[in-house]
Amino acid sequence: MGATLMRVNPVELADQLARAARNLRLHTRQSDLTGKRELPTPCAAFDVHGLSEHLLGVLTMSGYAAKKQALPADATTTLTEAPWVVYPPLLDQLTAAWAEPGAWEGETSFGPNTFPAPFAGMITIMELTVHGWDLATATGQPFTADDDVVATATDIVGQIAEGARANGSFGPEVEPVAGATALERLLALTGRKVA
Repeated sequence: MGATLMRVNPVELADQLARAARNLRLHTRQSDLTGKRELPTPCAAFDVHGLSEHLLGVLTMSGYAAKKQALPADATTTLTEAPWVVYPPLLDQLTAAWAEPGAWEGETSFGPNTFPAPFAGMITIMELTVHGWDLATATGQPFTADDDVVATATDIVGQIAEGARANGSFGPEVEPVAGATALERLLALTGRKVA
């Protein structure tokens, strides 16, 4: 997986990550998720609960990556409480960790691999945005994302798409509809069909 980065501005990227985190929080409230854990999502491998648990893993892993710490073997990746209980403090911690300028410098562990730190942060922006849309769509919520957040997510998707399709993380690329928004084009790149 390549990690050719666009020009990195840590302040701008930290702000994008904070907004992507805030957006996820808005779509994982109790009123929106209660009674919907078994609903299917556009991410074929997951129902709402499975996707929520996947996102928990992303939040945990990214928080450690920002602090340049290896993910502990006993890191929490299983939801034992509802997302609306678990996510808010984790999202606050994640935002604070990536707000530190040093978080975007050098290399860091992210999952089983080591990447340039900006790559890990930008992957996080993409995960929060694309899976935020998955959750919103599955639970009947409208979803929007800021243009610069979508642009960063699209940049990263373009870099990892081939490998992600090969390992099943992304589906085959979908042709976006005429006049598609930037968000819809991003989703199409990841194999998601926007109704």
